[in-house]
Amino acid sequence: MIDFMKRVLVTSAVSVALITPAMAEDTRTVVDQRGVEVEVPKVVKRMAVFPGPLPSVVFAIDGSTKSIVGAHDWSVKAAQKGMMATMSPEILDAKTDFVESKFDVNIEEMLQLDPDVVLAWVSKTDTIAALEAAGLPVIAINLSGGVASQDDFEEWLRIVGELFDNKERAEKLATMQRGIISEVKDRVAEIDQAERPRSMLIWKIGKGLIEVDGGEANHHYFWLDGSGSASVAKDLAGGRGKVSMEQVLDWNPEVIYLRNWNDLTPQMLYDNKIEGQDWSQIDAVKNRRVYKVPLGVYVWSSPNAERALILKWAAKRNHPEKFADISMTKVITDFYAEFFGYDLSEAEINKILHLDMNGEL
Repeated sequence: MIDFMKRVLVTSAVSVALITPAMAEDTRTVVDQRGVEVEVPKVVKRMAVFPGPLPSVVFAIDGSTKSIVGAHDWSVKAAQKGMMATMSPEILDAKTDFVESKFDVNIEEMLQLDPDVVLAWVSKTDTIAALEAAGLPVIAINLSGGVASQDDFEEWLRIVGELFDNKERAEKLATMQRGIISEVKDRVAEIDQAERPRSMLIWKIGKGLIEVDGGEANHHYFWLDGSGSASVAKDLAGGRGKVSMEQVLDWNPEVIYLRNWNDLTPQMLYDNKIEGQDWSQIDAVKNRRVYKVPLGVYVWSSPNAERALILKWAAKRNHPEKFADISMTKVITDFYAEFFGYDLSEAEINKILHLDMNGEL
């Protein structure tokens, strides 16, 4: 590996030395979320993307995923289960072997992809250092907790808009997101704290395991709080963690949301058949208010091209009477037509919103 890295560094140094003024005119500079200026080709044809939600943003802004030659396995799995593979099947050709563990990098696999640019999480400093040492331009993106996560997401839009020379499209998507956030925020502001249901977002459940999201330090708090609920895990250290059934009973959530990175369904909790756990006494289960988070071009609970839509969806689940005028069928039909140029079928609407599990909206 050491000899290999030496060859990479020498090759990179020679490549830099051979850059001519004419070649320099074929590049642009993009400032990433470290504040680092990164030089990339004016026309990005090949990109490798670590962050799972990013391909959905690329698709929304560039209208295609053909430039994505490498993606995280989560991106490809979400594409297969959701709508991305239908609208942009090229994403299924993206290689995933360059990702080791969660977000560590296999340099040899990465170099075989020959990317024009790599997008990586700003927190993965070792990964970024290894990529840059190999001569690859790296754009680092960030994801904060709580409401700050929307500011980070709009930076994603800016960066992708600059990469594909389509700032207008990026701003259009940002403006739409801000509009929905503002609309739901204004309506939720009129709801007293006492009327906000206790909500819980489940990441994983298994024998002897309950892992929840939704602490204030976690990006999921953005939509749990923004849709008018009170996250029972608000004060959880780090925003995510394992809890006991006793803790869940003490919290007694009135609404439970299930993330998509598991095989959980509302019926599994209603049937109370999870070994070693008794969900029958939880208000959300007794009142049949357990919901699977939608999955479109990506999982809605994470920042992605459809991010703001989860605010309306969750607000209708938290406060069905107060948001009865909103039709999620119309919301997503209009969104897909405008931003993806795609007409959703009735079956696809059901698939995105999990209407067979969650019930009509």
